[in-house]
Amino acid sequence: MPYLCSIGPETIAMAIPILAVCGGVLIAITAILTNGRKKEQEHRERLVAMEKGLTPPPAPVEVERPKYSSRRANGLVMTGIGLALTIAMWIADGSESGVWGLIPLFIGIGLLIAGAIDKKEYDERMRTERNSSRTNQV
Repeated sequence: MPYLCSIGPETIAMAIPILAVCGGVLIAITAILTNGRKKEQEHRERLVAMEKGLTPPPAPVEVERPKYSSRRANGLVMTGIGLALTIAMWIADGSESGVWGLIPLFIGIGLLIAGAIDKKEYDERMRTERNSSRTNQV
């Protein structure tokens, strides 16, 4: 264990971004592979159904999630991180270093605003579609 104790803050500061980038790449690769295997399994099921003479089930319809929900979630996370960083750095080192936490805080606030705008546009589009489908039925 003496080796772990000799790691300095400079080493940790260098390792964090490297690990974050590697983690992001690994998550992306995992998502791509999982999606590919899922589509391959659906394709196999359809082929087996056709070989047996059955009517293959219709292709699954992917429901599109509204943009505003992910922006709102990301905005809340970034705002929380920015607020926590600002408070922690302000307490630890004073007001000079506490301002660095304002960057993710304002990014989060911007995402929240973008999510609110997207929600308004989504609601307006849904209302227009409902009204047009009602007029088509009459």
